[in-house]
Amino acid sequence: MNEETEAPAVVLLVDTPEWVGKLRSALLETGYTFIDFANPKDIKECIAKEECDVVVFDVEFASLIGVDVLGQIAESNTNISAIALSSEPSLEKVLAAWDNAASFFLVKPLDGDRAVRALRDAVENKRFYERMVLRLEQLQKANKELRLRNDEYALKAQQSATIDKIAKSIASCLDLDKLLSEILVSIAQATEFDRVVLSLTDWERKVEEAVMAMGVPKEDYEAFLSSMVWPLAGEQAAPWAEQVVYFKKRYLSDGDFGRSEIARRAASAFPGPMAKIPLVVKDIVVGTITVDNCASKRPITENDTAVLERFSEYAAIAIMNAKLYMRAVEAHEELKKAQQRLLEAERLAAIERIVATVNHEINNPLCSILLSVQMLESMVGNESEALKRQARLIMQNAEQIASIVKKLERMPRASKAPRVGEGDLFDLHEFGKPEGSEA
Repeated sequence: MNEETEAPAVVLLVDTPEWVGKLRSALLETGYTFIDFANPKDIKECIAKEECDVVVFDVEFASLIGVDVLGQIAESNTNISAIALSSEPSLEKVLAAWDNAASFFLVKPLDGDRAVRALRDAVENKRFYERMVLRLEQLQKANKELRLRNDEYALKAQQSATIDKIAKSIASCLDLDKLLSEILVSIAQATEFDRVVLSLTDWERKVEEAVMAMGVPKEDYEAFLSSMVWPLAGEQAAPWAEQVVYFKKRYLSDGDFGRSEIARRAASAFPGPMAKIPLVVKDIVVGTITVDNCASKRPITENDTAVLERFSEYAAIAIMNAKLYMRAVEAHEELKKAQQRLLEAERLAAIERIVATVNHEINNPLCSILLSVQMLESMVGNESEALKRQARLIMQNAEQIASIVKKLERMPRASKAPRVGEGDLFDLHEFGKPEGSEA
């Protein structure tokens, strides 16, 4: 600030009326405004309110009023310069003036040039001090803003590091239930929301269904999850379905979802600020992260959603990997069952071949035996009862063998072995895509 741009300095003169007139004359060329008061109360009030820039006073004036003025300036912590005057200066008076914050000490009668210089120096000192104070305040304000910004950056860096650490942790998890639990805990560590709900999309039924949540009372947990099933198509589609599931963008609301029946249901479920972030991988929405501040009503900021969106990238891939792993395990189990069925079919087929061979090898001689016994029995007639008994015994044993052979023929036949198809066992598109979306 330049002196030319500032208002003229105001100088308070504390002395006898005679000397006040002399001081005005001696200091007239400074161009400053001079004021004086007739009683101590007005003088003290002027100093207290800082209505003057400089006080010029006589230390011996009016029973030590001047000394009182010095004390008031020193105790009030005001930014007022003081010039002490004395007709009978002594070392004691000079030291007292310096101790009580006087900038200059002049001896009466005044040297006009010296007095003017002292006054101007006093004014300049005061204004320099004011400029320094103002600059210091500006620097302190700027420093405070920098600290706040630095704290914000530090928080973002910490959140980013936390997210990266969490991402590496959940990326190695292939148990879907455990993975979903880790995702919820990780979101709670990286952010602050009243509730966090993790949902998966079922494209066969075209619904978004909550599978886990945090911030919900234990006694209400199951009922809450069962209520968090939202249609994704049709007239009763959830208010966020188009934006989140089809356009794959975040959805924010302060509790107003519209006037439809499904909108009223959404308002009842999420009465406070809420945000819903899609979990997208390869253009497929595999689920959503829903957060809200139903109790605190704290607004959800841009930084909050940015953290969630960063987190959703890792979470979506991890969920898809876990699903693919589960499908791979299921496919492996099906393959093992198919192999077992194939081995069983091959075993039965081998038994069939053995049975057919046995039937052929036994039936032929058995038929000959039966015919021979019948002929022998007819040839013997009634001549030998003992020989007939032996023939009947041979017939009974042959018929028993024939019965056993017939039982072998009635054994289950091998069913046709299942054919294991060629190509992929599954692909990403089995998890569903919105109708009308590109493949």
